[in-house]
Amino acid sequence: MSNPQAELIDKFFEYNLWANTELFKLCSTLNADQLEMTVEGTPGNIRQTLEHIVSGEGHYLNHVSGSMPWPDDIDWGAKTIDQLLEMVTTSSSKLHEHASQADPHKRHDRVLDIGPYHFFNWTSMIQAIYHGIEHRTQIKIMLTKLGVEHPELASWDFRMEKYP
Repeated sequence: MSNPQAELIDKFFEYNLWANTELFKLCSTLNADQLEMTVEGTPGNIRQTLEHIVSGEGHYLNHVSGSMPWPDDIDWGAKTIDQLLEMVTTSSSKLHEHASQADPHKRHDRVLDIGPYHFFNWTSMIQAIYHGIEHRTQIKIMLTKLGVEHPELASWDFRMEKYP
């Protein structure tokens, strides 16, 4: 018998993997000047935002699995967009693998500059989905400003492509 809740969670992370892959593939075709595009209200240029997506996924994965998919001391600026695509494919795939198996109640305690902070695996998993959507949207805005047609990344588009 299947587990509908696990299947639903699985679809969220399958979608995240698909959306990241589609956008990173497109961004791998951009030139250096285009990758420097930024707009007010975004955390950086296209390249920095791609790096931020990958880095964030690595940290969320570390929360739920106990290990980073790559070393902490990466020189992000030395990575090509194709290498970032490989990295986001790895992190998104591993989040997908762990999504329905992670203990939602596992607590993580950290000391931040604002003081002690705690969160749970469920917090990290929701944040992984939100974080990806937020920053992919920012990149799509920058691409629009550049006049670069970007992929549609809504759940409807995912369903049409993956489950016609």
